[in-house]
Amino acid sequence: MELIKKTLAAIFAVLFIITAVAALIFFNFDRKAFTAETYQKGFANANFYDRLPAMMAETMVTTSTNQEQFPLVMRGMSTQAWDAFFRTLLPQDVLNAMADDALNSTFAYLNMQADSAQVSLTPLKTAMVSDAGVQAVLTILKTQPDCTLQQIGQMTIDLLSNSQIQFCNPPQEMTPFLTPVIQSQMQMVSLAIPDQFALISAPPANDPRQKLQDARLLMRLSPIVPLGLLLLMTLLAVNSLKSWLNWWGIPFLITGGLASLMGLSGAPVVGVVFQRILVNRMPAILPPILLDYTGELASSMVKALLNPVLLQGLVLAVIGLVMVVGAFFVKARK
Repeated sequence: MELIKKTLAAIFAVLFIITAVAALIFFNFDRKAFTAETYQKGFANANFYDRLPAMMAETMVTTSTNQEQFPLVMRGMSTQAWDAFFRTLLPQDVLNAMADDALNSTFAYLNMQADSAQVSLTPLKTAMVSDAGVQAVLTILKTQPDCTLQQIGQMTIDLLSNSQIQFCNPPQEMTPFLTPVIQSQMQMVSLAIPDQFALISAPPANDPRQKLQDARLLMRLSPIVPLGLLLLMTLLAVNSLKSWLNWWGIPFLITGGLASLMGLSGAPVVGVVFQRILVNRMPAILPPILLDYTGELASSMVKALLNPVLLQGLVLAVIGLVMVVGAFFVKARK
């Protein structure tokens, strides 16, 4: 009977080690993988913030924005032209703030705190009616062919009659005359642009985020499994201080050692696993712009996950080592 108990206790100890290492990974994944702060540094290194003008440019071309209210020079602009326009219009700190807003909104959506992930275009609209808006239009004009004498004459007549101007690349001397016209046109453009646009919205039925929330709940509850195994092992094998120190200390030491090893050298394997999850499982949940950054997402997840796993593993290993050494001294004193 005693042999059966010890055998079952040993099996539970092995299962404890396996499930405890898995629980450390799952629990920390749930804590770290669903907050915007985890990814901001990694995305900064991956030039995600520099991609925001391209994202807005694509939105201007593909959405149903009423471009009839735009100046003639801005109607039918290509994605590349809109990209150059936004880069001239928005300084880097504003772009960074808008990208952070996009990330925060995306993770509020993933955490089911909102029904859509959106980006506010208010900073863009504010910049359009400022001097930066005039400079951005002048940048567009420089991409046009130089004005002919006939076009300059027609432009002068249009300026005097407050008519719509067909822009070309005017000489520098005409800039003071064009500035008030550009300002009035930019006012109209800012009214035509929505205050915000949606990166992704929840479907009316079968929201895939619900499965993600169910998976996260299991991750949060994962430590219960090794704790239950530890309790069963204790009931079967522990009958003295020395046996308690050994039966807890050795599994703690092995678990902490494996977790620390995973934290130190598991980045390549874990990174590949996360990248495959993002590619195969997340397209229905993440905005398309983030799917272009699956490598950076996976890298940021790995860094955020493995650091606490390493620290917690070291703590478990130290606790286990102290208990094993304590068991030796208890035996020696006896």
